[in-house]
Amino acid sequence: MSKLKFFDCNCSIGRVIYPHLKDIPDVKGLQKEMQTAGIEEALVYHIVARDGYPPDGNSMLMEQTKGFKELHPAWVVLPHHTGEMPPPEELLRQMKENNVKAVRVYPKLNYHSFSISEWCAGDLLGALEEERIPLILDMETVIWDEVHTVLNNHKQLPVITATCNYRNNRYIYPLLEKFDNLFIELSRFFSAGVIEDIVKRFGSRPLLFGSNMPQFTGTAAVSMLTYSNINEKDKQLIAGTNLHNLLKEVWK
Repeated sequence: MSKLKFFDCNCSIGRVIYPHLKDIPDVKGLQKEMQTAGIEEALVYHIVARDGYPPDGNSMLMEQTKGFKELHPAWVVLPHHTGEMPPPEELLRQMKENNVKAVRVYPKLNYHSFSISEWCAGDLLGALEEERIPLILDMETVIWDEVHTVLNNHKQLPVITATCNYRNNRYIYPLLEKFDNLFIELSRFFSAGVIEDIVKRFGSRPLLFGSNMPQFTGTAAVSMLTYSNINEKDKQLIAGTNLHNLLKEVWK
């Protein structure tokens, strides 16, 4: 069995309310857990950007990850209408300047309280689509009808659904049949045969390795993929190559 190179698409720094891992509120803690799990790189956002104010959290992220080449920043963003974030053109300029190649949104009422529909977020989504910037949607904050709407209206926008699980397959499978721009993060696919079934039906292209640290451990996610019953080429694509390929398309 060859050694897989893992690129985690779903990590955070900053204190969370109910962490399973109590020792990774900062970059050093995350690095320690990554080394323990054998994860070489990670796409990281700051908890303050999710649970507090996105501009502050994004600024803290850039400051705290400065100089750590294995940590790639993902900003939490908002539609620009309230003036809390700049219009999409300026936002993208700032992202490019900071080499930010992925974003997350939290539209649910108890997070940032906005609509992901076109009338509210369409300008933002269109700008992200133009630069092929992956959009990470936490499935605890959106519903699958909203995912379908985004995929259908922005067919060149890579959409990564995070924290979904095998019980969502009745939503995921029909979407994978229709859309090439949907990607599934695997941190909660903890059930026998689920990775194998998706690869058999759709190939390994739509699957991305993620751990959701610190809510979950990196070792559990690594083990699920390492010991899955798929070939080594597909394992490496899921472990990191698929994400690398997505990020290569940004700012071309």
